[in-house]
Amino acid sequence: MAHASKVSRGAILGAGVGLLTGNGLKGAIGGAVVGGGLGAVGQKGYKGHKARQGAKTGAVLGAGLGLLSGNGIEGALKGAVIGGAGGALLN
Repeated sequence: MAHASKVSRGAILGAGVGLLTGNGLKGAIGGAVVGGGLGAVGQKGYKGHKARQGAKTGAVLGAGLGLLSGNGIEGALKGAVIGGAGGALLN
């Protein structure tokens, strides 16, 4: 159960940071995804290993989609962050 707790704490902390940056609900949701992904990647053992693999794949796919969306390097960086965090959470 410690694994879920680490992910939950990361998501809550990320949501708080996103909300405090002044981006409202959108910032809170983005912060929760990134924070939860960081929590998942920080896990030990098999679950952490799978999360890190998912983060790599998600980051590459997200960067590609961000670049293709026409937002250039900024879109690629945002896509990599969100894709990496999402990939970590899904694995």
